[in-house]
Amino acid sequence: MRSFFQKACFYLPLYATYWGWRRRPFREIPKEPFLQSGAPRSLKIFFWAPTLTPGVELIIHDILPDLRREIAAAGLNWDVRVGEELPTDAVDWLISFKAVPDAARVVGQPRQVLLICDIVAYFWEHRVEFDAIVCTSSRTLAAFFANGHRNVTFIGEAEAPEFVEPGRANLARTPGERGPVLMWHGGPYSMDALLEIRPQLERLAATREMELHLVSGQKPASEENWGRLKVKRLPWSKEQLVRTAAIARLGLAPARASLRASWVKPGSRIRRLYALGVPAIGDARVPDAAQFLGEFGGPVACNSAEWEKLLGELWDAPEKLRALAAAGQRAVTERHSTHQTAWQWMRYFAEGVRSNP
Repeated sequence: MRSFFQKACFYLPLYATYWGWRRRPFREIPKEPFLQSGAPRSLKIFFWAPTLTPGVELIIHDILPDLRREIAAAGLNWDVRVGEELPTDAVDWLISFKAVPDAARVVGQPRQVLLICDIVAYFWEHRVEFDAIVCTSSRTLAAFFANGHRNVTFIGEAEAPEFVEPGRANLARTPGERGPVLMWHGGPYSMDALLEIRPQLERLAATREMELHLVSGQKPASEENWGRLKVKRLPWSKEQLVRTAAIARLGLAPARASLRASWVKPGSRIRRLYALGVPAIGDARVPDAAQFLGEFGGPVACNSAEWEKLLGELWDAPEKLRALAAAGQRAVTERHSTHQTAWQWMRYFAEGVRSNP
């Protein structure tokens, strides 16, 4: 159980960052093609991810094919590995994904980086044990960690081709032609935010043909009714996301109200919907989601009245849905692809650990 002092040491800088009382800079790497001039010819890089989670898939495994391909294209002798166990040989870079290595088990003297995608108080306590920190979920998370470490970098999350390519194909059929499906996906912990607007969803379904498909968790598929709204619960998988997107007219990604649960979170759920070719409404309380949607004028809501209003307006506007789906999918392809993230990592390794500007 965490002490009051430990909680205060975590929440005070969090709220200070939120209110702008204590903002220190962090580094953000451009998403531009990597130029190998001056880069080390040989490097050993190890991503240590002791637990296989969706975050590991998104942040490490989805990027590796492009990273290795771009390294080879640049003619560099960089060995990039990932594993659940710490390396038994010396490496130049040890990137620890949401984990703190036992110093006695680290071979050699690698540059040690904490790779983190969400806000966990435990890692805040251990931040000074690392040479650098890379935050992937949001600039706001990077700003928070920059208040406690000199070397913080933001490298944003990306969408893998296994979602972008089906999404591009999905656009051949406009959202208005796909069926009366409202799509939501996420972890069971995100369901509370959806339940907060259940009354609004029920009212919308009372005057429209509409059913809600929830892609979440690993329980067997089931059905229920929220008033006149038919709800289908489907187990999460990449294949199920693609199948549901192919019949979805509109998507939504409301967030929980607490600062810790929304302000530093990524816009990954809303970005994934657009990658799949599904027009969707994001939550204005998640800065990363709002910033992504701002790239093409996508819709955001911050309270139940706005959710109901936007859902109704867009559901009844097939041309708006078509334009949104195309613009959002284009934004993902042009600015949030895995090969761009690969360039960012290459530049990060080439330039080495640098203090915040």
